[in-house]
Amino acid sequence: MEVSTTSRSAELQGRTVRRLLRRGARGRISKVLAKIRPEDVAFMLRTFTPLEQFEIFKILVSDFGDAAPSVLLELDPQARLGILSQLTPDQVAQLLDSAKVDDAVSLLDSLPEDLKEQVLAIVDLEDRFSDVQAHLVYDDDTAGRIMDTEFMALTEDTLVQEAIERVREFAQEVEMISYLYVVDKNDRLVGVTPLRNLLLAQPSQTLGELMNASIVQVHTDADQEEVAQLASRYDLLAIPVVDGENRLAGIVTIDDIVDIFKEEATEDFYKMAGTSDDELVYQDRSFKVAGIRLPWILFNLVGLLGAGILTTRFEQAFDMAVLVGFIPVIMGMAGNIGSQTSTIAVRGLATGRLNPGSGEIRTFLWQQLKVGSLLGITCAALVALASLGIAQLTDYSAGRLELVLAVSLSLLATVLLASLNGALIPVLFQRIGFDPAVASGPLVTTANDVLGVLIYFSLTTALFRLMVAG
Repeated sequence: MEVSTTSRSAELQGRTVRRLLRRGARGRISKVLAKIRPEDVAFMLRTFTPLEQFEIFKILVSDFGDAAPSVLLELDPQARLGILSQLTPDQVAQLLDSAKVDDAVSLLDSLPEDLKEQVLAIVDLEDRFSDVQAHLVYDDDTAGRIMDTEFMALTEDTLVQEAIERVREFAQEVEMISYLYVVDKNDRLVGVTPLRNLLLAQPSQTLGELMNASIVQVHTDADQEEVAQLASRYDLLAIPVVDGENRLAGIVTIDDIVDIFKEEATEDFYKMAGTSDDELVYQDRSFKVAGIRLPWILFNLVGLLGAGILTTRFEQAFDMAVLVGFIPVIMGMAGNIGSQTSTIAVRGLATGRLNPGSGEIRTFLWQQLKVGSLLGITCAALVALASLGIAQLTDYSAGRLELVLAVSLSLLATVLLASLNGALIPVLFQRIGFDPAVASGPLVTTANDVLGVLIYFSLTTALFRLMVAG
């Protein structure tokens, strides 16, 4: 498949393919697909119906077997699942066999567990899937799971001239050669050199003389997010992966690193919304999607019921007519401030900008408290004026000063607490081993709602008691 051109050209090609498909012109479709990159074919298929997608994919498998897995990986999870579920066991085996090992593993990992087990039962019967099975030994979302086992590695006593010849010899067998890795006689990683340095070096030099012994590397059990963070921090095109004895097991290349960032960002987005990225797979199954969302919705409902119980608990203490009107203000501000702060915290933890083991966390918490104070004072001043005006318009007789103080001070305290919760809860979640993105959704919002109402009515009760006592 050749290089495609602009997005406008891809749109025109998509219309052409759809028209040819309706006419049953399979041969002409194949000729059009031959001129389009796999990534552009996947982009084009997003506008097709599931039936059209499957028909095109059958042509890809038949005529462009090597490109079919790449197209499949670029599709949305739901479209990918729709196509895979219609393939026969032999077609699935053929598809995985034509894919690179890391792509085959990615295809398997993108499947729901029930379908994944069926596919694994098929490939277990085939000897050619031994490399795929070896990758599956590693835990999900680890460097070992996503690494590419095709790489260039030579011993440290290899001459530069010989190394260049070996690179030329094996260039077609390796997915990407940006770095030449240097190992000892036991295959332990001891250095690395960019190809540019290799080409500029003297032919008589050895790799041991040329290599950089300060290596950025990860263990096979390292989380894939850590791999992406290291690649971003050091501007690397690949990260070497070593086993427990420091032997070079594989590399994670830039294409996989970009996919990691996309996957982690999508996963965090859904968790922050109180759901799961499984929705991408089950978009057309309403009951399944509802089941995914239900736990957090119920959690939020319980929290709001708690806030309602607190409201009724204070109902007999004083005139509720005006006070109830400010409850949405207190709860809404708490939720907004908490969500903003937790989003920043989660993003900082995900990118490595916030390191739980350093002073960066204390600096971040202090900064968020200062920001919360400024926001709280501004909002409290505005709500104080609003509450004073409302008290005058409604002829509120229980105490205007107490009402103004209760609403404004409660809002100030709530905003400060929401800022602290939003910054602190994601950090605490990460320290105890939970995904901090979970804390930035319904958990922070619900906690701030309940605490906001509790602060509001507790402070109001105290102020009105002081008024009566005075």
